[in-house]
Amino acid sequence: MRRVTTIAEVRDVIEDARRGGSGIGLVPTMGFLHEGHLSLMEGASRPTHFAGVATVVAKIFSIVGKSRAYFGEKDYQQLAVIRTMVSDLSMPVEVIGCRIVREPDGLAMSSRNAYLDETQRAAAPVLRRALRAGADEIAGGERDGDAVRDLMRAVVAAEPLAELDYVEVADPRTLSPLARVDGTSRLFGAVRIGATRLIDNCAVFEDTERDGEAG
Repeated sequence: MRRVTTIAEVRDVIEDARRGGSGIGLVPTMGFLHEGHLSLMEGASRPTHFAGVATVVAKIFSIVGKSRAYFGEKDYQQLAVIRTMVSDLSMPVEVIGCRIVREPDGLAMSSRNAYLDETQRAAAPVLRRALRAGADEIAGGERDGDAVRDLMRAVVAAEPLAELDYVEVADPRTLSPLARVDGTSRLFGAVRIGATRLIDNCAVFEDTERDGEAG
């Protein structure tokens, strides 16, 4: 591993790699590295957040140039925004979404998990349970978006340590909320447990093994 701290150094390293015939893979991350990030190397409530993310990522892409960029599906909204930006601006970057890496109890890996104490950590998988309950309800024939949202809210409400931020049933491309659910829908959610905000999402008819869920 080589650590670089300036734009010039980054470009030099990349050009050396290209001259040697290597492709460039980029794994942008905020926070510290965890196993979820390592897997990328081996393979409503924040209205201004994604605008800021798009600006920062655009700057990084302009530095790196032609490359493959790997983003985890845990922050699926961010992934969708970046894909749209790359398409709209005709950037020479292939954006690759990578499956969510999970703890054995289903909690999505995140640097934020380190801030949970033992009791909070035990409560944290409630968001995953809520999303799975919503997906199971749809698989059973429910097509009313509000009914699915109400079910997911109820699952979160049953956990005393969890404060609901939002749950949503949305179009995976446009991220628009859906009144009517179909097979292309995706479920999203965020909760606060103590001071820690956790996010997660799942496809309606996902392959749970692919999604990294234990059991």
